[in-house]
Amino acid sequence: MMQKPLLIIGNKNYSSWSLRAWLLLKAFNIDFEEQVIELFHPSATPILDEHAPTGKVPVLVYGENDERVMVWDTLAIAIHANDYLTNLDIWIGLNKSNIDNSNRINSAYCQSIVAEMHSGLMGIRSDMPMNIRATARIQPSAACLTDIARVEEIFADCLKNRSKNSYLFGQFTAADAFFAPVVLRLQTYTDASDIVLKPTTKQYCETMLNNPHLQAWREAALEETRVIKEDEAGEILSVVGVLADQR
Repeated sequence: MMQKPLLIIGNKNYSSWSLRAWLLLKAFNIDFEEQVIELFHPSATPILDEHAPTGKVPVLVYGENDERVMVWDTLAIAIHANDYLTNLDIWIGLNKSNIDNSNRINSAYCQSIVAEMHSGLMGIRSDMPMNIRATARIQPSAACLTDIARVEEIFADCLKNRSKNSYLFGQFTAADAFFAPVVLRLQTYTDASDIVLKPTTKQYCETMLNNPHLQAWREAALEETRVIKEDEAGEILSVVGVLADQR
């Protein structure tokens, strides 16, 4: 019996990359333990030194001695999970035995938007860091608005041509896991900043916000008490969770 994988993640309120890996493993029924470290805190250093060559989270580890497996970077974790840890295809959301040539188009599209998200959208990342418990007003840069328009284009194309009233490809896929932090960012900043979203975007955000695993992550994030100034942006208008009564 294989040792249960350990996923090392950062603070749930802020760590968008940790959320992507965590949500992917949960969605594809991969049983794992989790260890939360404090981002930008000395207590995290020995854990990262042992498990993370890049000094960053998330990291997935399992096995002992010569058979120890260590996977860092969220995209690498997704690929490894698809290859070794689940009977479901994360790019399609179906059992691997049901995959045929007709799924190739959606698989390619899913892989492409995951890679695009993984390597791009720097405007959103810079202007709108994930801050689940906050509602905040920002002055979005041109790069941020361009990124939002691109995200809305992706959502609209998927919901029009690949699924309706659902996840991006009907069943939950890696794309939904990778865009989940974007959904949470839109919730934190857009209304407060008078950024108007398309109906298809709002529809998809509602679908994701109703996902039970994402709800569980959000509830845990709201129980956190640490404020990390490096990940706070804009004018904080309100806060929910355990910090709400402390402001």
